[in-house]
Amino acid sequence: MNKAVVFDLDGTLIDSLPDIAEYVNLTLKSFGEKEIPYEDIRKYIGNGAKNLVKRSFGNKLSEEDLAVRLKFYNEKYTASGSPKTKLFAGIKELLFSLKEKGYKLGILTNKPQETTEGVYETYLSEFGFDKVVGARSGVKIKPDPSALYQILDELGVKPENAYFIGDGETDVQTAINAGANGVAVLWGYRDKDQLLDAGAKVFAKTPEELLNIICL
Repeated sequence: MNKAVVFDLDGTLIDSLPDIAEYVNLTLKSFGEKEIPYEDIRKYIGNGAKNLVKRSFGNKLSEEDLAVRLKFYNEKYTASGSPKTKLFAGIKELLFSLKEKGYKLGILTNKPQETTEGVYETYLSEFGFDKVVGARSGVKIKPDPSALYQILDELGVKPENAYFIGDGETDVQTAINAGANGVAVLWGYRDKDQLLDAGAKVFAKTPEELLNIICL
């Protein structure tokens, strides 16, 4: 089979909010700011660590100060090993089913590459993904389609034969920009109205429903 399913990571395959929120708030406290609610942090996830930290500090930092705080956050979060993170219910069964059916599997996330690799090894390596890509220097992050194109090219799959699955606006827009089949999942960090506004047309309420959509 020459088809692929590429997934977003946070809010799609894994519930990483508890770990992300802990280290965002540690960063805030370490630089003299008050902690912010998990629900606020949830809204900031999806556009990369830089934007996450920037928004958490109220969009008031200079580029120099932002770089210092971003470095602190990335180092602390990556070193933690993400102990509070877990797979969403049904993801294990979904991934094994897709592998059994012959689909090539990929991950494309705006989480930094080093952090992504650590999370992958801990929670997802048993599923044997063919390609795992996070934010890297010199490659534009989602919703730019460049990284998705690179993944599909390496897998030998055309965009029209690929699904891109995610829970956020950037994921919806990435699928549209790349000409891939997009499915917006509703168990993540955005609600349906937000995803509709981003252009989503196909939705999955559960991993089982997602499997049925992909394997029609």
